[in-house]
Amino acid sequence: MNLEDFKKYGFIKISNLLNKKKCLELYNHLKEERKWDSSLFLAKEEYLKNPDPKKTNPGKNIQNLISKYDLSFIDKNPDIIKILTTILGKNYEIMLSKFVVAVPDNWMPHYVKKLLKIEAAANINPYIKRKYRDVTYFRGLDYHMDSVDWEGHNNKFITMYIYLNNVDSYMSPLNVIKKSHLNGHTPFPHYIKDFPKKNFLNYSVDNIKFSKFYKEKLIGKTGSCYIWTSNTLHGTAPSKKVSGDFRISLRYLIKKVDKSSSLIDKVLEGTEIKETRNKKIDYKKILK
Repeated sequence: MNLEDFKKYGFIKISNLLNKKKCLELYNHLKEERKWDSSLFLAKEEYLKNPDPKKTNPGKNIQNLISKYDLSFIDKNPDIIKILTTILGKNYEIMLSKFVVAVPDNWMPHYVKKLLKIEAAANINPYIKRKYRDVTYFRGLDYHMDSVDWEGHNNKFITMYIYLNNVDSYMSPLNVIKKSHLNGHTPFPHYIKDFPKKNFLNYSVDNIKFSKFYKEKLIGKTGSCYIWTSNTLHGTAPSKKVSGDFRISLRYLIKKVDKSSSLIDKVLEGTEIKETRNKKIDYKKILK
């Protein structure tokens, strides 16, 4: 692994640093936490009583299942520390860590499927019973940057994403758009068009000039670790799993605190978070 690739692509993947046995043990413990099926969801009548709750996601030390587990085999891993120090400097800080769950289609009640056809939503926690909102549930993710929820903040942070079990093409694997960080921060939803070759897409800052970017699908084994910048586009397709293992992963947001220069400064030089979401979108123009 060459960390210079992080500057070039805004993304690196790490295959063999984490203890796979401990990752799998963690995954199996999580599977025993609750019954992972349609019983996680609110009944339609219960959801309609409060269809737009303000807080549904786990926060730092707030209704976050991750607080029950010892993750020192990751957080204190000397190789992980070395990589994070090189990218962010010695004094980095974990802003948030949480578990994310890819929801198979057969878990979802009919009313949720119907609503998602009208208005796609990556985060389906509003439909989940309150006591189970200690992880983030998702059903596919539009291409986005992780800076989307951090308007007005410094963008010198990275995402570290870890697969706790083997992830195949049916388990909503991540798709990362390599080099997309070079366009800097752009508001969501982004100007993206399909490209004839499935491993590429067209991406534009202004919906006028489009450029071709490589799309890497992250099929990975237990313990696979991926790191990307706050400006790197990524997303997923809905899970096609109907039985067997489903994807539970670990997601970290980690920011630079050290004032001295580090790799992240070079990678994101001249970029900053301005507006994170387009206020008015001409969807017909985007889809033209």
